[in-house]
Amino acid sequence: MEIGDWKTTAELNEIYRRARKLGVETNIAELEAFGFTIVEPEKVAPKGFADRMLSALLRVADEEDPNAVDLSTRAQKDRPVYGRNLFHLLAKDPVFAEAIMNPVALTLGQYLMGASCRLYSNVAFLKKGEAGCTKVHSDSVGMPPPLPSFGHVCNISWILTDYTVETGTFFIVPGSHRYCRHPTPVEQPKFMDGPNEDDIGTPIIAKPGSLFIFHGNTWHGTYPKRDAGMRAHIVTALCRNYVDPAEDFSDVPEATVEKFGPEFARLIGRNKWQGYGSGGPKYDRMLAVNRAQQAPSA
Repeated sequence: MEIGDWKTTAELNEIYRRARKLGVETNIAELEAFGFTIVEPEKVAPKGFADRMLSALLRVADEEDPNAVDLSTRAQKDRPVYGRNLFHLLAKDPVFAEAIMNPVALTLGQYLMGASCRLYSNVAFLKKGEAGCTKVHSDSVGMPPPLPSFGHVCNISWILTDYTVETGTFFIVPGSHRYCRHPTPVEQPKFMDGPNEDDIGTPIIAKPGSLFIFHGNTWHGTYPKRDAGMRAHIVTALCRNYVDPAEDFSDVPEATVEKFGPEFARLIGRNKWQGYGSGGPKYDRMLAVNRAQQAPSA
């Protein structure tokens, strides 16, 4: 059917038109039904874009001290994740801002989080050699159950190397976004040695350049990494406009903001209404977020 200029779904109309034009309507259906989707590389970006992202990531990794990151200094048994985490990427290379503004990534993210969503965090996960598994969890961090069905955050992962069970790929529990709660300790899968027929989840198999996107309520973890090679992905996490982002983007270079335009500036909080002083909020900014409330996905 033709998407009209319907007043009751004002912002959703445009988001869905973009999804149709980009050929990702099926991915929206998968997000609704299963809580996750994978977009093939050829639908996401021109050939070579994932290579540029990986090259920039490896350069940043070489320049930074791994021990400066708290997670890297923890004992093995105390680690929530293995390998290296690299934070605050937007200030380090413009390719990461380019990824955030990618039409496919932004369209599917705005479908999940509403038109006035904000950037929550931008973090890389890099593993070289063998590594342990990540326990199953949801990205609705700090939210007590029951979790809202519409979700407060979503995860958009740029897959930069081959993701297979052997390379320690994601473990995902289809439909778990509808449980509206966090997994309990007794529900942790027994995948220390790989897939188990009794597990309730499934591995994500994806090529470099793919987008792996999932709802913030969806249960996920990672398999142990058994090969000697490198595994890398970069997460663009989006959140509702009323959620306090995990990352401070105030030092993103002005040249980057100008290059990627007003929507990028809005995503990183340049136009946020929160945080006002004695003069009160800027009401034009405050009213601007109401546009998302007109869309069912918001």
